[in-house]
Amino acid sequence: MKLEIIDTPIQFRLHGLSSDVQNRRFGEVGMKLMNEMWRIVKESNTATSGINHWVYLPDGRMFVGAELFSDALPPEPMESMEFDLNRYLKHVHVGPYQNLPATWAALKTELAELGESIGSPSIEIYGHHCDDPSKLETTILIGLRSPS
Repeated sequence: MKLEIIDTPIQFRLHGLSSDVQNRRFGEVGMKLMNEMWRIVKESNTATSGINHWVYLPDGRMFVGAELFSDALPPEPMESMEFDLNRYLKHVHVGPYQNLPATWAALKTELAELGESIGSPSIEIYGHHCDDPSKLETTILIGLRSPS
């Protein structure tokens, strides 16, 4: 599995919706947040990058958002979220979204074998959709703690 540990900070400025996630149902909650976010974006004619960002937060929370193309405030009830990842793992998953849980498990195992500690947040960045599930690309960024 190809992974890269990056020490160059990356910044995110996203606008979207957040929620608690019960019973680790991230896929179900993420889809609900994403669909509602895009409904709001379309109804308000808000210009975005069109790229979904699923942000996994501490304490069983998640945020689903996109980058806006202007400095305007996001439409109600969307929230703003800004954060940096100072050190993180990067992996590009190619294939069906249904295979993402297995990819995450493999990445976490590999990080543990490398002696790395997972921090927060972690993110999935979905490329533009295509009809062939084998060609779907999802960039996974897992926040890492700085080495001691």
